[in-house]
Amino acid sequence: MTATETASEEASETEVPGPARLQPYQIAITIGVVVALIVVGSGIFASIMQWHDESPITREVFENIPAWLKVAFYTVLPVVIVYGAFMFAQRMKNWVRGGPDRRDLTPANAKRRLENLRAGLYMQTLLRDPAAGAMHSMIYFGFLILLAVTTVLEINHQLPEGAKFLHGTLYQAYSFVGDAAGVVFSAGVIWAIVRRYGQKVYRIRIKTKPEHALILAVLLTLGITGLLTEGARIAYDGMPDFEKWSFVGYPLGVLFEELPESGLSATHQVLWIIHVGSFVVFLAILPITMLRHIFTSPLNMYLSAKDRPKGAMKAMPNLMETGARVLRRRCDRGLHLEATARPRRLHDVRALHRRVSGARHRKATGSPGDRAQGR
Repeated sequence: MTATETASEEASETEVPGPARLQPYQIAITIGVVVALIVVGSGIFASIMQWHDESPITREVFENIPAWLKVAFYTVLPVVIVYGAFMFAQRMKNWVRGGPDRRDLTPANAKRRLENLRAGLYMQTLLRDPAAGAMHSMIYFGFLILLAVTTVLEINHQLPEGAKFLHGTLYQAYSFVGDAAGVVFSAGVIWAIVRRYGQKVYRIRIKTKPEHALILAVLLTLGITGLLTEGARIAYDGMPDFEKWSFVGYPLGVLFEELPESGLSATHQVLWIIHVGSFVVFLAILPITMLRHIFTSPLNMYLSAKDRPKGAMKAMPNLMETGARVLRRRCDRGLHLEATARPRRLHDVRALHRRVSGARHRKATGSPGDRAQGR
């Protein structure tokens, strides 16, 4: 390597002072705080304005939910959102340790990066296994549709009477889509439970951890209680005919219809608390369990395109001048390891290699115990 090449490499590695900018972990915290403030603001705004839709074909938000539960909802949810953002930020700090790698978006890699991002968001890599792909798609897309349904309801809740849109035929279609997504989501979770704990497929069984049971239990509770809460609400409303578009909630409402009014009201509130509580637990475990792969996997695939070919090493700079700077551990694979479904796999392989190497060494040389027994 010539002196000119060394100098150019050192120049490219040297950090050029520039305007301060937000770090990735600071962006995560900022997003979490902004979302939490929006949630708090929506609760305060709706309680002050008290705008209601006068259409006969619609539903009332927070019907039969007492004021103290509303206050608890708009208090706990923002706290959990900020907590999740902080936990994500703590993990993101590990991704930027060591020397940086060039991951800039350029015209040359823009198309490839967008294709990789789309593949990550659509979980195309999981479709290599048809069963696993279908199961994950049912859970993933079912959850996204349910989240969109809830968001649309809250947006409509904040609008004045003349601007509200969730009524009439649109509300009936909205109810149908919500029930369909709930069925698909719940069926996907049940399928996942059967695959992991019923069929006991070897490659799944050896990766099973206690957190998988917690995740599946929370997701199943979230899906089932959502449908049950809807059924109890419809029964509390008197089983109106337009709610028949809720093809799951309406039949479930028939099961609650015979309860006395006080019992029906209490049942609806209890189911609502369990449903909201399961969503709060979901948000709490999102950044500390494998659920975080919902975000890290698409991001990792988006950043997979690099200027330097895979396996290629950078030119070695002048160690006498750069010193320990070039010896820092590079952790640009941190996000990649974070996004894998089994981040300890590399550690397991290394441990197995050490055990095999030790056994071969003892077999070749003979351990003291083997020689004592005349083996």
